[in-house]
Amino acid sequence: MKQILVIAEVFNGRVKPVTRELAAAALDIKIKQNLQQISSDIHIIVPSDDPAAEAKKIAEQTGMDVTGLKIPGLKAYASEVYLYCLDRVIRTMNPSHVLAAHTSQGRDFAPGLALGLNAASISGVNCIQSHGDDLVYSRSVFDNTQNMVIRPTPDKPVVLTLLPGVFKPAPEKPEKSGRVDIQEIVFTPGSRGKGRIRHRRILKKPCENQALKGAKTIVAAGRGMKKKENLEFIFKFAECFSSSAVGASRPLVDMGWIGYEHQVGVTGAVVAPELYIACGISGSSQHLAGMKDAKLVVSINKNPAAPLFSHSDLCITEDILEFIPAFLKKTEAGESSA
Repeated sequence: MKQILVIAEVFNGRVKPVTRELAAAALDIKIKQNLQQISSDIHIIVPSDDPAAEAKKIAEQTGMDVTGLKIPGLKAYASEVYLYCLDRVIRTMNPSHVLAAHTSQGRDFAPGLALGLNAASISGVNCIQSHGDDLVYSRSVFDNTQNMVIRPTPDKPVVLTLLPGVFKPAPEKPEKSGRVDIQEIVFTPGSRGKGRIRHRRILKKPCENQALKGAKTIVAAGRGMKKKENLEFIFKFAECFSSSAVGASRPLVDMGWIGYEHQVGVTGAVVAPELYIACGISGSSQHLAGMKDAKLVVSINKNPAAPLFSHSDLCITEDILEFIPAFLKKTEAGESSA
């Protein structure tokens, strides 16, 4: 029987919620394989120095069998430790698929794991579909404006990193908990007797924008703002709404136009405001994962084919640099007449 393996996302000794999304994707793969008369089972692996409690918890949440991979001394994620220990466990399990989150952790170890297993490596997967007798996987390309569909070589294992927010975890707990097995693997360093990576400490970002998390309205800026100086329009626009905050897509943060504390997305803040106004944002899958739970989404973009339009409740096809000044002028005129 083939195994569909899920590598739990562990941080500070806790299994992160994205692990349940990976479990949902694994179940989707199993259903599609069963339709192709391929017998498969799902197994979750929890790597940690003390995995027992978290392994039991995720087994109860998903109903899937869990292996708590006990690695003495693993206080925090280290790629060489993960690769060494996971490789030795996975080789005994005959996997068809190995699933990890498309996070800084998963993106780091998944390619090396695939290399060691002689498996295909596909990163940033946002959809899994059946095509004939095979499964195909799609990922965003060309600045997230197009999807590439990938069909790996048959009869070889596949290592996938899945975008957070794409696969919905089961809303209810299963009737029966999965089985839990604890295995211990001692990391054996290289010939010099020392690992090349040493964990010292975890540093949090100096500022985390609590304003974003508590705001009822978020006005978010994207590349459509053209230049840094134009962001003043966004801040003025946000002032038109009560309990508002300013957000931004990752490219603006990477270019230094605005601070990280404003970033919305997989690598920034995950928000769920009552109103989310996307200004000049095309809508990469990473950004979508950060604001998908907003109750009402308004997108303003001059490109009618912007991906975010298909995820919005109201789409305004206008140049944001013309729309906001006109809106502000109208608002000011209304206030002065009042």
